[in-house]
Amino acid sequence: MERQFLAAVCFSALIAIWSRVNAAAIPNSCPLPPQLKAKYDFDWKLKNGEKQNLIAKVAYLKLVLSWSPTYCESLSATARNKQFQCRNSDSFGLIVHGLWPQAAKPAAINDHPRNCQDDKQLNATLVKRFYCMMPDEYLMQAEWEKHGSCHYATANDYFTTIEKFYKSLNIPNIRSMKNSTQANIRRAFLQMAQF
Repeated sequence: MERQFLAAVCFSALIAIWSRVNAAAIPNSCPLPPQLKAKYDFDWKLKNGEKQNLIAKVAYLKLVLSWSPTYCESLSATARNKQFQCRNSDSFGLIVHGLWPQAAKPAAINDHPRNCQDDKQLNATLVKRFYCMMPDEYLMQAEWEKHGSCHYATANDYFTTIEKFYKSLNIPNIRSMKNSTQANIRRAFLQMAQF
C-alpha cells in the first residue's frame, strides 16, 4: 500500500509539472455516435497469446495516452471507417488508451496484473459519460476487464479515476505542430515540464 501511495504522489507531481500555461485544454464535450455498438464485450480467452495474472501485486498505475489522428492514419480505409473517432478525427486528439496497474519488476508483459475479472458489457450511460476521453466502446470494455478490474472494485471507480488524472493534464497544443511525430510530442511535454 505504501508503494501505491508513493506512486500516486509521484504521478501527482508529474501532473503538477505538466499543468502549465500554453497548453491545450482537455475537451469537456465531443460528438457521440448516434448509436453505440450492439456488442462490445471483451473476452481475453479469445485473444491469441493473452494471459491472466491474478497474483501480481500492483506497485503503481500507468496512464497510457494515444494521439488519435496518428492511430487513425495507421488504419486501412475500411478499418478507419469503422472507428467513430476516425470519422470525426478533428474532434479527438490526445485520448486515453487505459490506466494500467503495473508490477514493480516484471520480466515480461504478462507479469503485470491482467484480465482479473470477466465482466458483463458496460452500460451505455457509463460509456457515453467517458466517451470524450476514450472514444470507443470496445476499448473501454477491454481496458476495464484487462486492467481496471485488477485494481478497482467497479468500472465506475476505474473510469472516474482515469477522468480525474486525464482532466488534470494540460496537453501541449499538438495540432499546431508542423510535424507531430512521437519525438516532437514527447519533446513538447518535456519542455512544458522545465522550470
